[in-house]
Amino acid sequence: MPFGSRKTVRVFVAILLFAGICASETITQTYGVFDVTFYNTGDTDGAKTGEQDWTSLQMADAASAAYEWQSHISNTPGRQIQVHMFWGEMDSLGTGVLGGSASYRIGNGTQIWNMGEYVWKEGLDPGLVSTGFDTTIQYDVTAAGLNWNFGSAAPASGTIDFRSIVTHEFGHSLGWDSTYDKDYDDWGWMYVNYPYGSYYGLSAWDKNLVDSAGNRAISGGTGTPSNFDQADNPIFFDGANAVALYGDLVPIYAPSTYNSGSSLVHLDESALGNLLMSPFVASGQMIRTVSELEWAMMKDMGWTIVPEPSSILLMLSAFGLIRHKRK
Repeated sequence: MPFGSRKTVRVFVAILLFAGICASETITQTYGVFDVTFYNTGDTDGAKTGEQDWTSLQMADAASAAYEWQSHISNTPGRQIQVHMFWGEMDSLGTGVLGGSASYRIGNGTQIWNMGEYVWKEGLDPGLVSTGFDTTIQYDVTAAGLNWNFGSAAPASGTIDFRSIVTHEFGHSLGWDSTYDKDYDDWGWMYVNYPYGSYYGLSAWDKNLVDSAGNRAISGGTGTPSNFDQADNPIFFDGANAVALYGDLVPIYAPSTYNSGSSLVHLDESALGNLLMSPFVASGQMIRTVSELEWAMMKDMGWTIVPEPSSILLMLSAFGLIRHKRK
């Protein structure tokens, strides 16, 4: 199966960075199935270069996020999943951008996986590409007027909870991701030897998406194959386990104006804004755990989840606070 290198950026609101210093050299920590390499100032993996050092408290937050995703998954990975993490300046992506992730992809003509998702869910080892990572995650160093909350304590008003954001980011690497490409208005494309590529299928996530008319995405199709409307607001996730638990089709974020990095890959904010994989976060908000509904959606995407998702309390978010975008 060929490798893919399409970037899949996930961004969050920019916030003020906590100052901290640690040794200026890469540090690799093993957190269960993940090998996470932290890149300090000047360290590079050939694709990105670190612009700020990591503290032990920040690395502990990453560990907590990694173990949260392992708490209910019983799949045996084919090898360790390689994650590279950086602090870096991200203002070039626009105001309010805190961070993003990019995963290599693999496809077989019918389905596309993010590499970490493939290694863990399918239990196979396709080897590593030349950069040596499956997913890279970067966090902004300049911020946008707020403060990070690092560590296990709950975030105060005016701070953004780092653990919540890292946990969210891991979720995208594990399959909360779409093949839809707004620039080319198509589904299922994957680069093999950049700039060349072909259509290799849909992600497991894509296969569970449906619009209000019952239309679905098609690999190799445009943004509206068979009248599928990616700006239906919302689109729905119709996996059997999620629908049984939620009691209806699960609404997915799809505003009328397509929002790159946010549209089609998050739960709908207005209905499910208090869950981990929603697209917005409020200052002082803490969402560090995967909900029963999100575990059910993982099961619908082919993961083995234990114990079985059984119950969930769904509430509308009503924090009375300014909510900040995370993609």
